Amino acid sequence: MKNLFITGLMLSSMLVGTGYANTTSTESAALLSDTIPYPFYDVQKSSEGKLNRMMVLNSGIGSLEKRLELIEKATKTIEVEYFIYGTDDSSRLITQALVKAAKRGVKVRMLIDKSKAIFVFDEWYAKALSEVKENGGSIEVRYYNSASLWRVSSINFRNHRKLLTIDDRYAITGGRNVEDDYYDLSEEFNFLDRDVYISGDMALTLRESFDQFFEAEISERPALPQRPADTVKKTIRRANGRITKRVMVDNKAAVNEYVAKITSIRNFITESPEDEKLRQKIKEIGNEVLANKKMHTCPELTFSTDRPGGNMWIRLIKEYSDDYRYLRKTIFDKISIADKKVIISSPYMINNGYSKALMDSVLDRGVKISLYTNSLASTDAVYVAANLYNDVNDWTEKDIDVFVHDGNFLEEGVGTLTEGVKTAMWGTHSKTQVYESENSTEVMVGTYNVDNRSNHYNTEMAVFCKGSQAITDEVKSSIAHRVRNSYQIHKDGTATNKNGEEVSVLGANQENEDFMKAITMPSW
Repeated sequence: MKNLFITGLMLSSMLVGTGYANTTSTESAALLSDTIPYPFYDVQKSSEGKLNRMMVLNSGIGSLEKRLELIEKATKTIEVEYFIYGTDDSSRLITQALVKAAKRGVKVRMLIDKSKAIFVFDEWYAKALSEVKENGGSIEVRYYNSASLWRVSSINFRNHRKLLTIDDRYAITGGRNVEDDYYDLSEEFNFLDRDVYISGDMALTLRESFDQFFEAEISERPALPQRPADTVKKTIRRANGRITKRVMVDNKAAVNEYVAKITSIRNFITESPEDEKLRQKIKEIGNEVLANKKMHTCPELTFSTDRPGGNMWIRLIKEYSDDYRYLRKTIFDKISIADKKVIISSPYMINNGYSKALMDSVLDRGVKISLYTNSLASTDAVYVAANLYNDVNDWTEKDIDVFVHDGNFLEEGVGTLTEGVKTAMWGTHSKTQVYESENSTEVMVGTYNVDNRSNHYNTEMAVFCKGSQAITDEVKSSIAHRVRNSYQIHKDGTATNKNGEEVSVLGANQENEDFMKAITMPSW
């Protein structure tokens, strides 16, 4: 089976690897996911006694409200797993909801990636949460991959999954981390994103995949800060360095520093009157969003995720591509059966020789490709934009439709917390794919970016719904709305907006243009 796995071909970096023969036959591709063990892969059909219902969450504030609502209704267990877990307003509200759940007897487990570049929810927070023990409830925090910075290779293997599971029955996954910019709350930068809420049997599989990550050797129990002693032993030396005596001295400064720090964190996890007011505002707007959302039955729901524990040593000595990079097998399966159109929405589009080969293969089969991503004006990573503009002319020459977000607020029929949110910089962050075929259409919502990091290093996850016209229409409608309000890049290198007016291919704001040009070569 390993000889059939095509790591040499990938749609925009989906299948990069070495040592495997190249093939693009649907017959071979259909077998790839068969090599993935449970709970890293599961397919549930409603006709086989499993029932899964889904809600598409396009609105950030609506998605935040749904998370808070589920946590507030939890009765037994909660699992929380995120690449980014901040310490801002949304993070505080979610953490406070978890504390309340633990106090009423719910067992809460949290797994947070410990990427040094973005990690803020540190051991002090874990310490304060570990103290919450009432009615049999508890909160345990673990961190994924705490490799030191000097381990330049191993620190790249991050856990990019995003998951909330409740009582083995409910779950939310998709593109959103826990931070204000994912929930339409920031007055500086916000993401257009997408999650799905799942109610049904697949939630148990998602939770059991969480167990694999939570219990993995690479996930550590943090060393919790301890209160310093009131007095410490001090050594007194003569001028020549000889010890004269050892005495006990007051350690008040260290004790005060500890008390101030832990008190601040305890205040963070305890609801204040201001927090309660913010919670009510989010509930008001969020419920307005959710009132117009519908739950749809998914006739065939597929879940796929990568395996935890990868590092540079494993990559060198084991069948890393085949034994750890599971999700891209499933994505390749889905792309291989699409015979009409493939739609990809991703914040990052980084191409390479392998992806170009598969793109050509898809196009040669007469399958249309449509891409929606960030412009320079809407990305939070200028180096990615440098790669995008290096490749985009090749894509348009092959009749691939390329649309880029312009960096502005996009009205989606949802109110915002403040007017300042509307004037913030906006970019797309949704990781969504649609595979259109003559007989059926399948939708993917997950954490997978179309770049080499998601392909090679980050552990990712996604759910795929097949057979629901309602879910397909809702996702496609949302993508179409965002595409209509974006810029389209044409073969001649120009771009036009929704009114057909020529605009800059870089988006509405080009203040980073010189910087992008300067780093184009190192970015590549």
